[in-house]
Amino acid sequence: MRSLPIFAAFVLALSVNAAVAGGNCRFPPSKPVFLKGMGPCRFDPAALTFAGTSREQAACLVSPVSQFGTIGLPRTDLPATFGDFVGNANALPTREALRRVLRERGQDQTFDPALENPVARALEDEPLARPATYFVIHDTSSPNFMGRAWPSDIDADKSINNLARYSCDNKIERAHVFINRSGAVMLSHDFSVPWRATKFEMAAEFGTALRGLFLHIELVQPRKRSPGRGWANDFLAPDPGFSKAQYEALALVYTVASVRAGYWLIPAFHAVLDDGIYDKHDDPQNFDLSAFAESVEAIRQSVRRLAAGQTIAADER
Repeated sequence: MRSLPIFAAFVLALSVNAAVAGGNCRFPPSKPVFLKGMGPCRFDPAALTFAGTSREQAACLVSPVSQFGTIGLPRTDLPATFGDFVGNANALPTREALRRVLRERGQDQTFDPALENPVARALEDEPLARPATYFVIHDTSSPNFMGRAWPSDIDADKSINNLARYSCDNKIERAHVFINRSGAVMLSHDFSVPWRATKFEMAAEFGTALRGLFLHIELVQPRKRSPGRGWANDFLAPDPGFSKAQYEALALVYTVASVRAGYWLIPAFHAVLDDGIYDKHDDPQNFDLSAFAESVEAIRQSVRRLAAGQTIAADER
């Protein structure tokens, strides 16, 4: 979530003193967005889908994102974990099997209560509209360390990983779920809640039609100032961009959302959705799609082992 300078300053102020996190959130007004086209993945407003098969959509929507939000070509090497499954229910865990995995991983209190409920639908949850289809991956681009050195361990640093920074008493958090670098999860909006978090979704051409078509996940990623790009920019991301614990938690959240939808959702990157829009975002930076795919596959293996009456190994939890 590459932020406007005023919001970057807001986040930085909160990062200085985590104790003041919380309360009502106030974000700067968004300027009206008018599209010049339907994006690199060619969105069809009538069908509420992008062009091509589910596999082709995924290959485009997770096109590599480089620094400054430069988008590469659609992937020709999409992991089979996504390519063979997105848009269908193949190997989708049952709710009961997933409940066992959630208990093993200590996330049952977060996701079990609503596991029987469906996901949101487009057109602001219109009963006959298309259900949520796209699983959008963001990074928080915060806190911004500007010209300062990274902490010695960004995955354990409390000032970075304080999820309360993103919590709003007035419930206008930017995404459905936030995941910090230790794998802790904050559920801000249930997946049944129609929400928008990209410039593309908020374009004037759509009105509120896309509210509910996308589910949004923010991964905590600190940033720094990139030389030559202005004083308050946040273009420099750590490499690797995310921790193993984050990929594991993201895979679990993806599986939960997919089970509730009834099919494996199509993953998408924020920067790809917003490509071609003025002041577009650049996230997620340094995202390892293979690591995400391996974590999703590990959950499938855990489900199979539990179904066979075996316990989950400690390193799979």
